[in-house]
Amino acid sequence: MAQSNDILEHVERLENDQIDLKLAVSSLLAIVEQHQTYHETSQRDVETSLTEIHSIRADMREMQTEVWGLQTENRRILDILQNWNGEQQ
Repeated sequence: MAQSNDILEHVERLENDQIDLKLAVSSLLAIVEQHQTYHETSQRDVETSLTEIHSIRADMREMQTEVWGLQTENRRILDILQNWNGEQQ
C-alpha cells in the first residue's frame, strides 16, 4: 500500500510537471509569436524607409542636374552680359 501511494504521488508530480511544462511552452510560443510579429513589422518599416530613401536620392539627383543646368545657364548669361558691357564701353 505504501508503495502504491509512492507511485501515485510520483505520477501526480509527473502530471503537475507536465502541466507546468505545457504552460511554459505555451508562454514561450506566445513570446515567439510576438517577436515574429514585431520582426515582420520592423522589416516592413525598413523596406518602406529604404524605398523612401531611394526616392529621395532620385529626387536629389534630379535637382542636382537642374542646378548644374542653371549654373551653366547663369554662366552663359554672365558671359553675354560681360560681352555686351564691353561693347557698350
